[in-house]
Amino acid sequence: MGELADPRASQVVLIGVAGYRHLDSLPAVAGNLEDLDTLLGDVDLWGVPPENRAVLRDPPDARTVGVALRQSASMVGDGGLLVVYYAGHGLIDPQDGALILALPDCEPDVPHEAGLPYEWVRRAVAASTARRRVVILDCCYAGRASPEMATATTGTDAVADRAEIDETCLLVSAPRNRTAAAPVGQRHTAFTGELIRVFTDGLIDGAATLSVEEVWREIRRALMARGYERPEIRERNSGGSIAIARNAAVRLRNLTGSILVAARSFTDEDLRQSVVLVLRHDATGAVGVRITTPDGPLPDDFPLAWRRLLHDPAVLFDGGPVARDGYIVVTMLRPGTVPPLRFTPVRDRLGTVALSSLPQSLEPAVDGMRVFSGYLGWGPGELEAYLDAGMLVTTSHSTRHVFSGRPRDLWHILQGVR
Repeated sequence: MGELADPRASQVVLIGVAGYRHLDSLPAVAGNLEDLDTLLGDVDLWGVPPENRAVLRDPPDARTVGVALRQSASMVGDGGLLVVYYAGHGLIDPQDGALILALPDCEPDVPHEAGLPYEWVRRAVAASTARRRVVILDCCYAGRASPEMATATTGTDAVADRAEIDETCLLVSAPRNRTAAAPVGQRHTAFTGELIRVFTDGLIDGAATLSVEEVWREIRRALMARGYERPEIRERNSGGSIAIARNAAVRLRNLTGSILVAARSFTDEDLRQSVVLVLRHDATGAVGVRITTPDGPLPDDFPLAWRRLLHDPAVLFDGGPVARDGYIVVTMLRPGTVPPLRFTPVRDRLGTVALSSLPQSLEPAVDGMRVFSGYLGWGPGELEAYLDAGMLVTTSHSTRHVFSGRPRDLWHILQGVR
């Protein structure tokens, strides 16, 4: 199972042209952009934040696209993924055979004059420091491609050959028939429609994350069954194994901020009769703390200025067996307050705060605070396995339980045991 890239360190550039002055318009491209942007920003699928997603619909000229590509390519952080997507007409320059991505003013006989040379995309992506890169081209031909398009080489092969970049996974659909690629009255083009379907529905019996190659295989199967030209994939350095989204069919939910209760029959030493607050849950695994195990007085080295902020009982809680030499401070903010510096939200007003914060700056905002030593950790899919086996049970209980005045009784209270 591939590890999904850190969405906060990733960058997405979605480029699409729905309206043309000298070529047939492709209104379905607008639906492509809108729905892909929504899906890639969905925290249950990947969760790339809005500021890391650039959407260029009907860009006026190649320079506008080039600037956006260079900026995004340069901003990918450690552990991030660069995704570049284009939907519109794809043309082959009759003079030199170069691939041109058609922009609104592009003329089919002279595509280089107002089109986006794919070489610009290639250079921007190749120059990125991103370790993982994915380029997706949904190029619908205008019917005026060079003669080689009519030879034994398929349109998708020709586009893929011209668009390949070292150390990048390239997914290409270049159907020759415009109408077949963008069915009249449909919200999406044929290729991107299948891509969106795979993201939305997932793959039954698949892993927790979807690789580019798995996505390509499913799109190819579906398109060929409908009589469309097969899409192509090009990869270097195992680029096809890049995870691009969580598998929706696995029903992976983001449990961050949830209260989990150990089943009555669960006798695990670390979780028996425990209630757990999940601090983080994603494709890389999960982290949580036990909220039912006060462990005695705060140690002498715990900062004195913080003690008056703690919720009763003001003691150190045993959060779990991992990293017992550090502290995790869980805080509930007062309604309507501005989150202080070094506050990391978990759910609603609940979050964690770094001990490097100034306690006097926190006091007006804090409605409750608990300190935990150690935490519980699960690898990819492990927390889901606990839930599927019924060893842990999800609840809709309020996060106010984190600050219960009767923490040792909380498991019995939530279980309904008296």
